Amino acid sequence: MQCPLCQAEIGSNAGVCDHCGAIRIHVRSTVGVMVGWFGMVMLLLWSIMALPLVVFPFINYSLAGYPWLALVIGALLTAGLFWYSRSTVHAEWVRR
Repeated sequence: MQCPLCQAEIGSNAGVCDHCGAIRIHVRSTVGVMVGWFGMVMLLLWSIMALPLVVFPFINYSLAGYPWLALVIGALLTAGLFWYSRSTVHAEWVRR
């Protein structure tokens, strides 16, 4: 493999070019960062919905009217947002 900056020959899994000192870094796109933050907000809302499930059985509260569909959809949406955010990471070479 060649260094993208100086065209010197480097190893295929090298993280640093010995010739010019370039470093391979991993960068997430702006959209990926925003989706990740939105996923964190969704996770917070989902945990607020899931927290009563720990307490309700002890106080004999009926779970018959609990919004189970919203809980499942929230979990799937949160997982999808985190997956997409993680998939926007790409490698970039920068000079030291």
